[in-house]
Amino acid sequence: MTGPVEPPSVRLLRLWLVGVPLAMLVAALAFAGAAAAQGRWPLMAVLLALAALGLALAVVQGRLLRRALRH
Repeated sequence: MTGPVEPPSVRLLRLWLVGVPLAMLVAALAFAGAAAAQGRWPLMAVLLALAALGLALAVVQGRLLRRALRH
């Protein structure tokens, strides 16, 4: 027996709330690597902080979404 089927709007909301911060994390890590390759250490530090923020947002929003959809 399978669980309840999610409507497409809920799947889109889940993708948006978790996917966008993860995309932010990946982009920040890529640019941090490029900054490190050029020796721009202050920029790399800022981008790593932005990557940490992206990860934190993905975790928090994922937990909030699971809690909201549990009813």
